[in-house]
Amino acid sequence: MRDIVIVILSILLLSACGNREQVQFEKLQLIDSIAEVNADSAVTMIKTINRDTLSGDNNKYYYDLLKIRTNDKAYIAHTSDSAILSIINYFENNDFNNLLPVAYYYGGRVYSDLGDAPQALEYFHKALDCENINPLTQAVTYSQIAGIYNRQNIYELAIPAYKKAIELNSKNNNHVNALYNIHNLSGIYSKQGLKDSALVLYNQIIRQAEELGHTKLIYSTKLNIAELYLFKSDYKQALKISNSLKCVLPKEDSTKIANTFAHLYYRLNNTDSTIFFCNKLIKSKNLNAQLNGYNILANLYINQNNLTKATPFIIESQLLSDSIRKLNTPYEIRQLSSIYNYQIRERENNKLKQEAHENEIKIISLCCSIVFLLIITLFIIYITRKRKRIIKLKLQNVEMLLKQSNEFSENTIAENKEKISLLECQIESISSENTSLIQELEQQKKLLELNNEKANIFKIQKDSAIIAFNNDTFIIDLHNRLKNYPEGKNVISEKEWNIVSEKTSTLFPTFINTIRELPFKLSLYEFRVSILIKTKFTPKEIARLTNHSESSVSLTRARLYKKLTNDNGRASDWDNFINGI
Repeated sequence: MRDIVIVILSILLLSACGNREQVQFEKLQLIDSIAEVNADSAVTMIKTINRDTLSGDNNKYYYDLLKIRTNDKAYIAHTSDSAILSIINYFENNDFNNLLPVAYYYGGRVYSDLGDAPQALEYFHKALDCENINPLTQAVTYSQIAGIYNRQNIYELAIPAYKKAIELNSKNNNHVNALYNIHNLSGIYSKQGLKDSALVLYNQIIRQAEELGHTKLIYSTKLNIAELYLFKSDYKQALKISNSLKCVLPKEDSTKIANTFAHLYYRLNNTDSTIFFCNKLIKSKNLNAQLNGYNILANLYINQNNLTKATPFIIESQLLSDSIRKLNTPYEIRQLSSIYNYQIRERENNKLKQEAHENEIKIISLCCSIVFLLIITLFIIYITRKRKRIIKLKLQNVEMLLKQSNEFSENTIAENKEKISLLECQIESISSENTSLIQELEQQKKLLELNNEKANIFKIQKDSAIIAFNNDTFIIDLHNRLKNYPEGKNVISEKEWNIVSEKTSTLFPTFINTIRELPFKLSLYEFRVSILIKTKFTPKEIARLTNHSESSVSLTRARLYKKLTNDNGRASDWDNFINGI
């Protein structure tokens, strides 16, 4: 009887714990949904929860992710990556509520705030590679990728990313987000000098924003149009639009309109109004706006031949430029500087505390400090040299692979044939008496012919391997599935992927090991894309087989070439590299 009572109590206790965990999860979900519409309220709500009182690791790590998410929504800058790395590690090993794509996304957001653009892009692309990513996260991820490229002035990559974000937001009826993406895209066109294209998009934004009743976006876009007219030297039209916005723009846009009016009145030679709006810029908290104010006033007085008044503004402009330049120092350098300054402060504090001690203790402490610093210095030197050696070996390996890929390319074969023809003409034109020169040219010719022979043998071997691969019954069946299976149906199983990899390894014995020894580690998706390229599947077929879009496959191929060479390239550049090894 006693045993029965214990069992019943245990069941009731477990049931209560399960219900408690579910209630906590639902509360966290509520905060998650509130964060979308009222970030400040969500931040306040998350602060009322004590992590230690949460049941289960799922709820605890969901809580950690929510803290980062709510702060991000409330425009609170991230200052450390320790929390998000722990969160990502957990959700990579625990598939809870499809939160891994969201964790990757906020990994990108954290590193964006930390100023580490390459690491941010890495996490954003990891989010896009997740098969269970929801359309909203997918759209904002493309928007963030575009924003990073935009800030780095890499417009050729920012533009397609913005267009993809616009497409996804429009498809999911997120029309306001789509308009903001179009707004940013218009800004790129303006920076590129495509003022008319930007103007067309700005007018489109105004029409659609009026339909949605989004007043702020309408006024902000009109201000951009005023700036366009300003740079096109149509001051009358710029002034007309700007005057209509003076009293309606929200407070956060006041600096922006002051900047426009300062430039406009400067161009119109209206000294009093220029000074008025420049003073507004100088009093603002935005350093770039202050710099604009000082520069405009300096130019104004220089044009008036009043160097006495211009000088203080020139000095202030120079000082502020230096400050901005320091603020734009890469995050890693700023972080090292702060650690170094912290160590100096600690050393000075220790010195003050030890002043009361006996001289013998001071000497011992000083010696220990010197030895410690020496060890740290030697360790840093060792690590730095070792890292440099590793990087050098990796770069040599990449150069060798790229050289091999180029030697066996169709273009190289064609170029060699042209050189051979040229050498033959030179040999025929040289007198038979000049035997030494003829022999030298003959040697060059034979070397080129030998290189072409090697390239042709490589091509024949590769073509034979591809023919054998495509004649395999399993591969024939796979191609038939691609033709006959409806869109959305899974074409290939995980077990069959291993078969494709084994057959590729059999036909191209060194290929698999080569791509696994690259300076960077390929993800499973990137590895599969690469072996499908090697076995001559088309981008459309690769997209079907990997359950990704064609645009995602293209971005992945271009991204892999960027990783390999550190140069921007096309998707086809990665294909050429893969086919050449």
